[in-house]
Amino acid sequence: MANDSPNVAIITDDPGWHGQQLKQSLLKRGYQSCFVRLQECHFDLNADRAEIQLPGFDSLPAGVFVRGVPGGSLEQVVYYLDILHGLEHLSVPVFNNTRALERSVDKGMTSFLLKSNNIPTPNSIFSSNLHHINYKLREALDQHKKLVIKPIFGSQGKGVQLIENRSQYIDFDEMHGVMYLQEFIDAGENVGVDYRVFVIGDEVISCMKRAGESWITNVAQGGKVEAVELGETTQQLALEAVRVTGLEYSGVDLIRDKQGKFWVTEVNSVPAWRGLQQTTSLNLSEIIVDKFLDHCHLALNHDQRH
Repeated sequence: MANDSPNVAIITDDPGWHGQQLKQSLLKRGYQSCFVRLQECHFDLNADRAEIQLPGFDSLPAGVFVRGVPGGSLEQVVYYLDILHGLEHLSVPVFNNTRALERSVDKGMTSFLLKSNNIPTPNSIFSSNLHHINYKLREALDQHKKLVIKPIFGSQGKGVQLIENRSQYIDFDEMHGVMYLQEFIDAGENVGVDYRVFVIGDEVISCMKRAGESWITNVAQGGKVEAVELGETTQQLALEAVRVTGLEYSGVDLIRDKQGKFWVTEVNSVPAWRGLQQTTSLNLSEIIVDKFLDHCHLALNHDQRH
């Protein structure tokens, strides 16, 4: 039985459905959990040794599950990541691990890692040089290519914009001095359709097809989901994308072009799975929690496993 004191921290600003699912699954495994905002965590460097204080915890947790890293100024984001790095330095397991979070929460670095490892991913423009961005943007549009602007830090399809011609207005200030544009993949008559592959460890757990009301497919933006079987080659593509980012669990987004080739468009380090849960009889939260506990070297309650 779980005691009354939390021993697992769930990092999130908005627990919502996902937070409650994790909390319930952890409790079934015998672990109490507490929702923690990184904004409320502190370094204590005035004692004999360096310490980190988390609200709700009298001592360090046995493990930290990251459901989100808040945005903010550069200094704030660095501070939040410092907290996670500091916890790992103090031998507290963080899931996904902080280095992998840093690499994959940044869409530009994700594209760089995918390209560097010869994983098919759309051509992208990633720069803080406005002259270079404008030149490459005009060059692509003159070649009748479409481009998708994506916030470097963002999820659920928020802030994305499809650029089809030079006359479209682009608010560079909204990008905070760094621009990331991804070449739009021509899916032919299947425009507005993509695929989410849910990977835990080195295993594909479940796959779904998303169909959007427009070219944006995210469930949070109205996308409809259904279970789908993807071939071994496509699944291996998703597994390789997760491997090069160093993530322990991830949602990999794929688009199939009109020639039938699959491209990796995103590798999500804090993936949502509410939509995916609608397409499978598996309890995804429990599978994720089991992987988390294994990562933390914490015992599983085998009587309660899925």
